[in-house]
Formats: sequence, C-alpha cells, structure tokens
Amino acid sequence: MSGLRVAVVCGRIGGLDPVAAGNALARGIAAHAQVALAPVAAGGTDLAEAVAALTGSQVHTEGRGWLVRWPGAVMLGFTQPEALSWAPGAMTADVGEWIAAGVGDAERVVLDLTGVTAHDGGAGLLAAAGAALAGRELVGLVASDELDLPATGIGGGLARRAFAGRVDVAELLAADALLAARAASLGAGLATAPGGGAAGGCGLAVLAGGGALTTGAQFCHQLAGLGETLPRADLVVTGCTELSAIDRGGPVVQAVAGWAAEAERPCVLFTTGAGLARRELRTLGLEAAHLLPPGPPTSDGLTATAARIAAGWVPGVGRP
Repeated sequence: MSGLRVAVVCGRIGGLDPVAAGNALARGIAAHAQVALAPVAAGGTDLAEAVAALTGSQVHTEGRGWLVRWPGAVMLGFTQPEALSWAPGAMTADVGEWIAAGVGDAERVVLDLTGVTAHDGGAGLLAAAGAALAGRELVGLVASDELDLPATGIGGGLARRAFAGRVDVAELLAADALLAARAASLGAGLATAPGGGAAGGCGLAVLAGGGALTTGAQFCHQLAGLGETLPRADLVVTGCTELSAIDRGGPVVQAVAGWAAEAERPCVLFTTGAGLARRELRTLGLEAAHLLPPGPPTSDGLTATAARIAAGWVPGVGRP
C-alpha cells in the first residue's frame, strides 16, 4: 500500500445509500491508499443511516418517522405528506408528536426538518413538543439554501411559498402579518432572523428554544471530525448519482467540494451520466469526474471503478 491518504466523503449514489456507496468506493481504493471514510447526507433516512454509522448506533423507524439515539443525544426526523406550495391548512403537529414521543432523556436533540412540507411557522411542532424540548440543547437541520431565510418579509420563507403558489398579494400580506406577530411573541427579532423561515417556518421553533440551525451535511462533517481529517488527506473523493452544471451534483457534492477547497485539497467525483468538461468541473470545485459503468450503480461496479482509477494515482501527490 502507498502512503497516499484519501478521504472518502460520500452521499447516495443511485440505489446505494451514503454508507453503502462510501464503503464500496473505499474498498476499491484501500488496496492503493490509506482510506478514511465518512458518509454524508442532506436529510431524510439517508442522513439517519449516515449518522448511525458515524455514532455506532442504529436507526429506528416507525411510519413516517425515524430516530437515531446515541449517548446523551437523539436525532429525529419525520417525512410529511406532499403538500402544495401554499397550503395554509397544513400543520406540523404530526412532526411535533413524533418528536415529543422520541426525545426521551437526551440532553441534545437534533431535529431533521428537511421532511417538513407544511408552512405553519412551526406552530404545530411547538404546540405538541414545546414542553418536551424545553431545557435541552437543540439543533435544527435544514436545507442549505434556507439557512439564511427569514420567516417574514418580501424575501422570507412565507413569501417564497406564496409566490410559488401564485397567491393573491392581499392574502400573503395578511398571512405574513400574522406570522410576524406570532414570531414576535416567541422572541424579539425572530420574525426576520436568518433561518427562521426554513422548513416552513420550523426554524422559528428551533431559534425560539435557543437552538442553532445548520445543514445535514455540515452536521455529518462535525460528527466525523472532517475539520481535522481533510487537511491531512492528499485527496478527497466523493460521489453522486448524476452531475450537471445546474444541480452541481446536489447538496452533498457541493458541500464536500467546498470543504476540500477550504482544506486546499483536490476533490474528485465518481458518478454516472455523460459527465462535464474539465473546465466546467473546475468551476464546481472538482478536479475530475470518473464515470461509473452504464446502468444502475452497484457496489461491485463502484469498487471496481475506484480500484482501477486509484491504481493510477501517484503516491503522496493525490492528483486524480
């Protein structure tokens, strides 16, 4: 084995969840380099599997809800039914009920809010789970493009929903005023606080409880200690199902490419599809993209491709 050090930081690839996909790539690379592995996901059950792997825990699922419990902490997620962009009658009470039932005695509660489709400003969540969450360290996980989204105002989360649903301006203004008043009752400045509009306004519930908001990918980064691992690696490897200049590989690839850039390490990608020109890849923070065999990705296909590509890497240099 060479002295090349490779960090495999991977999300879902096709039907393989982040843990399965990362393990498959790592197996192929391991014969040619030292490998550190960290599964990463933006939310949902993929995030549950990634966090369970990182904490040595198990995923418990029940209906639309899931949770992962480890010493002193619990992460809970709930996938609501699909809803229209503008659905004033949709509530987050079901999310709150799942949270209240699952927090147990955890001192730290992590809420994956990426499955929320209602936009009640977290009212149902707080009504059902506010008492259960009181006095605990609270972390809310939201989509990366909602981290700075306020709850109210012309650029707020409620307005975004209304515009998408082509709602009459008068109806939007009335709803926005009600949400602003409710946010003010939860705490000064919350109506326009960054992230308050995330997850249909559930960001307000987290901020009102003194909690912090981050993304699922960043939470995995923290759990895996990637702030220390990536600067020590010669090369960062990630993967996704498809890559285009529009989606940039999705939130996980975007996050991993950003982390690699911060650590000043090259980042290469394994993916399906036609691929992009090298110049386009550089704009995405990627050094190279290696295409997987045609058809649905398989563990054997990922391992074989990774082994073939890794065999050509120069020890200690990390060039793809």
